[in-house]
This record gives sequence, structure tokens and C-alpha cells, in this order.
Amino acid sequence: MIEKLGFDSSDKVVIFHIDDIGFSHASNVASFECLDFGIASCGSILVPAPWFLEVASIYRKNPKYDMGIHLTFTCEYDLYRWRALSTVDPNSGLLDSERSLWRTSEEAIANVTVAAAELEMRAQIQMALDNGIDITHIDTHMGTVIDTKFLPVYLKMAREFNIPAFLPRVNKQMLIEVGLGDSADIIIKMFSQLEAKGVPMLDHIIIDTGGEYADKTEYYCNLFAEIRPGLTHFLFHPAKMSQELEGITPDSAIWRDQDYRAFKDPRLKDSVKKYDLKIIGYRKIRDYLRNQ
Repeated sequence: MIEKLGFDSSDKVVIFHIDDIGFSHASNVASFECLDFGIASCGSILVPAPWFLEVASIYRKNPKYDMGIHLTFTCEYDLYRWRALSTVDPNSGLLDSERSLWRTSEEAIANVTVAAAELEMRAQIQMALDNGIDITHIDTHMGTVIDTKFLPVYLKMAREFNIPAFLPRVNKQMLIEVGLGDSADIIIKMFSQLEAKGVPMLDHIIIDTGGEYADKTEYYCNLFAEIRPGLTHFLFHPAKMSQELEGITPDSAIWRDQDYRAFKDPRLKDSVKKYDLKIIGYRKIRDYLRNQ
């Protein structure tokens, strides 16, 4: 893929991708500051989340931002919930007993019907478009929409809206970590079949970015040293420490704030240069594919 984008096969090309934009004001502030700093290259938005409209407002003032849709059938927080955009009907399987999206991938996969999944994915994409966002890609919150049950619909959305879908080369352990262990073997087989058909795939994905560290910038510099040639999707979850963030997610508030601080740290920029990482976003991939 990287050679088609104008790079050499030996280049280390990295998409530094912000997940969960729109889930809170704290994440929005941090995300756009990180994008402006220049290491983060793009991100994806949780459209059903409460702070989506702030994202859309910021984006419309500066549409250079590279934004995708973080398609979701889940809302993992104990006391902070969001609902489906497409329905209030519990028979859709999209809603839990609180009439919100499911807290876990396993529950969503077990309960959401394929028909409801298509309506909800389409509603999330369309709401972003209606709010002026030039969508560069789609990806998955908590891995749910790439389960074998929903993968055909996910790919259908990519074709219909002519945008790339996040599709990494995965292994079983990675899928277990995002709650897709039961379907891991089938997912790996399906992804291999898609790649054989010429569907663009990410060479590598780095997801072990959660967790607290004494010096998270140093931790990330060490991860940068391990990046291999090819196209790497490097995801992280910045949010600025606040009472809001601590109230929503006390378990992850510290490491999300550490992500925010690390991706505004000049040491991380120095590390990008040191390891000769070539940064791109999904807009470059989308535009290449649209011109084929």
C-alpha cells in the first residue's frame, strides 16, 4: 500500500490516530490541541456521544482536520451513557435495559441484529455528513463492527460512501484483547480473503497505548523505536484532565491525560525524526483510492 502512496517499501509510514473524539469536552480539547501540535495526523468521532456537536462546530471552522467515524454499538461507561441514533426500539437489539448502547462488545454482538447494525452505521455516518464533516475513513469503537456478524455491513458502508475502512492485519491475541476472541479464527480468515481480493489493509497496528506510566512520553519513544517498515496505525486516546473526565472514567482519566501530554511533548517530535517516521492521515489514502 505505501508504495502506491508514493513511499519506498522500506519507509516506516505511520497514521497517528486519535480515538474517541466527541466522547467528552475533555477529549475534544485534547484531541484538537494534539492535532495542531503536529504528530497526531487524524482521528475518529463517536457521533452518538454527547460532545459530537462541539467537534462538528470546531471542524466546520477548520475543515483541514482529517476526521473519520468511530462506528459504535457500545458505550462502556458506568454512569455516562449514549444512545443509538437510528431507533428507540428495544427489539432492534441495539439498546440495553437503560435504553443506551451496550457496555461491552460481547453484549452488542450477541444482541444487535444485522439489520439494526446497518441502520445505525448509516445513521452515524449520515449525521456526520449532515453536520459538514468530510469523512476520510471509518473504524470501530471497541472492535465491535469488525466482528464477523457485522463485517459485511461495515464493508458495505465503505463502498457506499467511497471511504476506506480500517482493516488491520490482526492476530488472535489482539482480537481477544478487544473482546472478539470467540470469532478470532474466522475474522483472521475473512481478513486474509479480503486482502487476497485487493482490499487495502494496514500492515501493522499498535494498540497497547492505554495504561499509566511514570513517563509516558518515554514509553511512546520506545514504541516508536519498534515501528517497522510498512503502514502502521498507531492509536491513542488523549483527554485533558478535569473533573468532567474523572467523573466519566475514573479508571482511565490519568492515562488519557498522559496521552494528551505525551503527544504535545517536543521529545516525541524528536523521536519521530530520530526513527524517520513518515506521518500521514487517512485523507491521503481516501483520495488515492477515489482516484483509481
